[in-house]
Amino acid sequence: MAVIGEGERLLAGAAVADITPRIGGSLAGYAARGSASTAVHDPLLATAVAVSDGATTSVVISADLIALDPDTTRRIAGDLHERTGIPADRVAVAVTHTHAGPAVTRGGIGGVADPGYVEEACARIVGAGAAALDALAPAVLRRGCGTLHGVAHNRRGGTLTDPAVPVVRLEREDGEPIATVFSHACHPVTLGPDNLRLTADWPGYARRHLESRIGGVAVFLQGCCGQLNTGHTALDSLRGTGPRPDRTFEAAARIGTLVGEAALGAGTEPVAGPVSVAATRVELPLGDPLTPGELRAIADEPDGMWTAWALAQLADPGPAAVEVQVAVHRWGGVPLVFLPCEPFVEFAVELRAALGDPGLLVAGYTGGVPGYLPYPETHYDAGGYEIREAHRAYGLRAAFTPDAGRLVMAAARALAGEAG
Repeated sequence: MAVIGEGERLLAGAAVADITPRIGGSLAGYAARGSASTAVHDPLLATAVAVSDGATTSVVISADLIALDPDTTRRIAGDLHERTGIPADRVAVAVTHTHAGPAVTRGGIGGVADPGYVEEACARIVGAGAAALDALAPAVLRRGCGTLHGVAHNRRGGTLTDPAVPVVRLEREDGEPIATVFSHACHPVTLGPDNLRLTADWPGYARRHLESRIGGVAVFLQGCCGQLNTGHTALDSLRGTGPRPDRTFEAAARIGTLVGEAALGAGTEPVAGPVSVAATRVELPLGDPLTPGELRAIADEPDGMWTAWALAQLADPGPAAVEVQVAVHRWGGVPLVFLPCEPFVEFAVELRAALGDPGLLVAGYTGGVPGYLPYPETHYDAGGYEIREAHRAYGLRAAFTPDAGRLVMAAARALAGEAG
């Protein structure tokens, strides 16, 4: 890792690692998909960026995976600390949430994880973070926010989405691009359960579009898209509807290009200031497990959708809470909020209003993705897949209680003030 003196100007570095698994492994993302991968359509990557002011260094890594268990993200941060010396709590480990990548979590989310691949992927993710630190060089930071309507749809009804495309550009002092960090809130589920090819889905297309236009490393951070996707119901993921003409690689390329163009069109301004990181761990409570009788009834259902989950629950319902990390990193004074789980879009909307920052980058899927995080609590009364069934795909005893969302929101708001 480059050594710099405290109080010197901003430095930044970026790196990329290929984390594409071998074909033939279990795919994650759809309970309706039972077949292994048959080919690689485009590589799965871990992209990393490091930013430092000499006193504090921040590392953000985003991997083309559907999820990581919270303890896996802690292990990655710990391994990076052992390798480079950076404090583990200054490392944010995110996933893009592609539904056409390998199973990597205990819950599986539609697949069975290969421990050997998980070990290999974690090592490569750590390597990307270390390489970004090694590449630290004097930099200028520019910040902006684009707008994109029409890509994301609210699958729970209503019209609330998040059209923001926050952008942070890091350049060398001569203008050479180092990294473009950008975000948008929409599930990468353009390819449906019938697809058996590994792909980063539309975020991969968006990254490649940006890199072809301006160079450097493009780092995509998934927004708060818990209930936002490209326009279909949760039932398509659970039981499948067969191939659809709107769920193709051509559609993924179109969406990725739209997001990339929105990022390119964001007017950016240079920003200067310190680097800081504030992070905390939060225990998210889960609801009560089902009774043995209820679990046996689910195990005996004719379609067998949740048989394996019900049998596992009968053996061991698991913990009553899950520990996750909430963090706020500031680069040159620019805040980036990192939330765990699959947070609902209201998190981003409320945080931007509370902090008076309409271009605030609020990323979900960071520090562990153990399940959906509904917010506000009125979503619980409405029910739906995210409340009633999704926890089974994650191997949880029940959905998180309404307290969970409130705890994460309170932590994020407190950390944003502390980091400032």
